[in-house]
Amino acid sequence: MKAVAFAPGHITGFFEICTDDNNEVVGSRGAGVCISLGSYACAERTDAPLTIHGNVGKGEVTRKALQMITGKDISVMLKNELPVSQGFSVSASSSLAATLSAAVVLGIPERKALEATHAAELGERTGLGDAVASFTGGMEIRKQPGIEGEIEKVPSRKRLLIAVVDREIRTRDILSSDAAIERINEVGRECLDTFMRNKSVEHLLDVSLDFSLRSGLADERMRRVLMEARRIGRISLCMLGRSLFAIYSREMKKFFSRYEHYECVIDNEGARVLATLFP
Repeated sequence: MKAVAFAPGHITGFFEICTDDNNEVVGSRGAGVCISLGSYACAERTDAPLTIHGNVGKGEVTRKALQMITGKDISVMLKNELPVSQGFSVSASSSLAATLSAAVVLGIPERKALEATHAAELGERTGLGDAVASFTGGMEIRKQPGIEGEIEKVPSRKRLLIAVVDREIRTRDILSSDAAIERINEVGRECLDTFMRNKSVEHLLDVSLDFSLRSGLADERMRRVLMEARRIGRISLCMLGRSLFAIYSREMKKFFSRYEHYECVIDNEGARVLATLFP
């Protein structure tokens, strides 16, 4: 038996880091969008130890998440459509697709896939709310953190552009800085209050741009690029990366052509099993 699953990539617009001794309520408050580009996984039982194949990078989060749900022999083939460490939540989407497909093969609840991915992300300091967001889909508002937190889903099929501008950035480096966390949380709380007054994709980008500048997450080069592109249309920084997301227009696509870029739409379904295949 094989199972194929997909988990959408997720772009965080702004966030507030929420810590606790209980992993189920650790995470982030904020808002972002799930996108139609993400991660595919095919899982099957094997006679060999746990193996992960495909363009997964080091794959620490995926391996840890899979180990949490099974001690049995299983093989997972992964395909990621986006680069890692650029604010597209690839560690979450690849791990969630892998655990979701494995859960079907093993006959365990899909909820366990989310729990394992969330815990593995926290353990490796690669993300806080991305697993929950990818599982939910749409433009999501994380009002309360964690897998048991309150999340509002706002469906949309808005067409987007994303672009990689500069070298990757490691999420764990940001999440390990007390000064950065304090500044992020102060601005993030204000941004969530502001966004709740107008829950649209356009406003998300406006609030996100403000967050990226005031939080200090946009370095000098990214600030210059953002200000140049803002003359064309709505745009912001992908958290946490040196990449951009914007509402699609031909003018913005022309601007993005100087970088590695992609077209996508907001994904409303969230992580899901695509097929179950029997021998």
